Amino acid sequence: MLIFNALFPVVAIAALGYWSRTRHWLNELEVAVIERLSFWFLIPCLLFHGAATADFPSQLPWAYLAAFYAVIGAMYGVCMLWARWRYHYDLRHLSVVGMTGAYANATVLGIPIAVGILGQAALVPMLMIICVHNLVIFSVGTVLAEWQAADSTQAQTPTKRASLRGVLVKLKQVVFELGLNPISGSLLAGAALNWLGVQLPSPLLATLDLLGGAAIPGSVFALGAALVRYKLRDALWPAVPLVVMKLLLLPALMWCLMLQLSVDLLWRQAATLIAAMPVGISVYVFSRRYQCCEEITASAIVLSTVLSIVTLTLWGLWVVE
Repeated sequence: MLIFNALFPVVAIAALGYWSRTRHWLNELEVAVIERLSFWFLIPCLLFHGAATADFPSQLPWAYLAAFYAVIGAMYGVCMLWARWRYHYDLRHLSVVGMTGAYANATVLGIPIAVGILGQAALVPMLMIICVHNLVIFSVGTVLAEWQAADSTQAQTPTKRASLRGVLVKLKQVVFELGLNPISGSLLAGAALNWLGVQLPSPLLATLDLLGGAAIPGSVFALGAALVRYKLRDALWPAVPLVVMKLLLLPALMWCLMLQLSVDLLWRQAATLIAAMPVGISVYVFSRRYQCCEEITASAIVLSTVLSIVTLTLWGLWVVE
């Protein structure tokens, strides 16, 4: 019943968004407005408030962070190897496939589901991951995608250093963009104020709390409405192995490694639920940027989101048992 109570509101709100769009109660422009409102204002307020007021541990949980990104990196590599063996993709396509199997919808779906199952205490270990989640994964994906471009121009440049300069410039641009990104930027700003011991005024906290209260329903509704754009076309079957690895193998590896490293139970539960989330929509944005595997990523997003209703129920039962 606990798992059902945690999942039902999220699924119901997303279904309402999807239904509203299919019934044409909302058009594409109106959905885009809700998305921008959630992405640029509501979610940043929620994350800034959470990071600024959270009771972070005095020392960084290195075992927790190392285990999490070791598993993410391993899954990234496994998906790339599978796509290389199955489809003989080049490095740019492989970077997109790897991200599809490793990148989770940790904010829009991760926060309400994990907090609903584990309680408010789960917010701290989740914020520790979300603070650097996009930065790490998108930096790796960009380096891999741009590396091929550097290799292709190497013959036209006098030195290997010159040929790789484009990779470094692009990576610097990604870091800069993520700093300005409302999701990562609000988290980093809130964490910085928390670390400096800055106490926010009560009226400001009340304002952030009021705006943050609308973040989860607004963003989940927008996510459901946005799924209408992505169709399960010819790329359905190529997406199936990626979805299986994302929803089943990734959280299983996460749980096992953190158990071996004796990570605190609550933190292990939070990391496993993050890993069990469906593929994040940002992967599709990344694929569009490089014009690689758009149909596969779109199919993986839709399929993983639908199937996660079942798999998240199973993982929720597992972690709280």
